[in-house]
Amino acid sequence: MYQYLRAIGLGKYNTKKKIRELTDYVKENAVRRDSYQLNEEEELIIYEKEFGEAVGVAVAEIAGPDYSEKEFFFPYVRGLNCLFHDSPEFEKYTSCHEYACICDENNLGIPLIFHVNNIVEYLKRKNGVFQEEFNSITLSGLSFKGMVILPIERDEHQRKKERRGNELRNQMIDAAKAGDVDAMEQLTLEDMDTYTLVSNRSKKEDIFTIVHSYFMPYTVECDKYSILGDIIDVSTMRNTMTGEEFYYISLECNSIQIEFTIAKSDITGVPEKGRRFKGYIWLQGEVDCM
Repeated sequence: MYQYLRAIGLGKYNTKKKIRELTDYVKENAVRRDSYQLNEEEELIIYEKEFGEAVGVAVAEIAGPDYSEKEFFFPYVRGLNCLFHDSPEFEKYTSCHEYACICDENNLGIPLIFHVNNIVEYLKRKNGVFQEEFNSITLSGLSFKGMVILPIERDEHQRKKERRGNELRNQMIDAAKAGDVDAMEQLTLEDMDTYTLVSNRSKKEDIFTIVHSYFMPYTVECDKYSILGDIIDVSTMRNTMTGEEFYYISLECNSIQIEFTIAKSDITGVPEKGRRFKGYIWLQGEVDCM
């Protein structure tokens, strides 16, 4: 967790003593406080303190008998792009009252798993305090390492063709999930053609001129990913407490938009719109109803 604090300008908080100072500061100066009654004896209380326009730290504690031993924290980033997802699933982390959201995402070809930042709102909707069901997500992330690489030259016609191809593929994936045998066969043939094409081109070309973007699990932790995508916007932010600077980057990866932050010292190269970012992120997000 310490390494991700660097991504929002809190790099000096890298020891247990420093973390205790940080969590105490967040609780004393919280700009938001939310709570949920877990049972007759325990209450989950979450304090949030912002350290910039879209970043902050959340500290959660279980108020009740022995609550002092049941405290955890996490840095967070707020995203900008809302995605519709019908009936996302949720799983509780084993060590504390944190939750992961799991969504089927056709653009990725794998289940999308991210850390839920708005924990109390999720618990209230799950247990009937609010009646609406979750059907949208907003993704964000924190990166501890990455580099900027050159883009692949494509004109607007090629981009439109790629977007149309993704839409058709998503339709076929939905049909295959519904049991359409023809769609399954067509997807299998396309995958075989793609494998053959990439194998032939990789003999003569660099892999990053062939692969435009990717989104792959990284390590055994389910919400950590290795990514490659197009930078569609970038801004420099400064932590309001420490003065440390970091980048806030909007990335398009496999037709999905993600906002994430990274310390200037952790990125190789200068991120600019139109270039690509290759690196690692801890995927976060908020769940809501539209």
